[in-house]
Amino acid sequence: MRTVGQILKEEREKKFYTLDEIEKVTKIRKELLLALENDDYSKLPPSTFVQGFIKSYGKFLGLDKEKLLAIYRREFSDQKNPPKILESFRNPLETSRIILTPAKVLSAIVVTLVIIFFGYLWYEYRYLVGSPFLEVSTPTDQQNVESQIVTVSGKTIPEAKLTINNQEIETDSNGNFSQELKLSESVNKILVSSTSKFGKTTQVERTVYLKD
Repeated sequence: MRTVGQILKEEREKKFYTLDEIEKVTKIRKELLLALENDDYSKLPPSTFVQGFIKSYGKFLGLDKEKLLAIYRREFSDQKNPPKILESFRNPLETSRIILTPAKVLSAIVVTLVIIFFGYLWYEYRYLVGSPFLEVSTPTDQQNVESQIVTVSGKTIPEAKLTINNQEIETDSNGNFSQELKLSESVNKILVSSTSKFGKTTQVERTVYLKD
């Protein structure tokens, strides 16, 4: 049975994405993506973060996130990857006790809410000022076609400005786009660009060969 890493790598290569492109869109560092594809969990953070990586990566590639997570949980069992336990927890001092008081509970709640609030603000900031998401479904890179008309389709964030070979294209309310393009040469370069309202741009290039 294929592992999560193998599925992600095969789908990425099938769609001709590089790890650099995945890193730019998902904001997951390239070395972590590589470790994930190689099923090298020793180089990855705790399981909670890894599951977040899998969901983001899978969503970008258009895969079923729940199936990926189910496969991950099956292969990442406690027997194969036992959790690391600090020695102080393995052999706790019998005299060490934590006494909870209303003041401590309230302080913990306040601190948790503050962390969640600022974490949300940071996420929104990264989303707004970062490079926009862009996925080109068709055509695939290095594709051979017989018709002079090819359909360029995909998805980006709804508020982004989308261009295909410098021609502005409309998107629907969900950011989906589809545009027919006429090929004029045997080798055609198609450049799809998505620019956010903050001026950040993501580009995807496709090369399409027109058969004689």
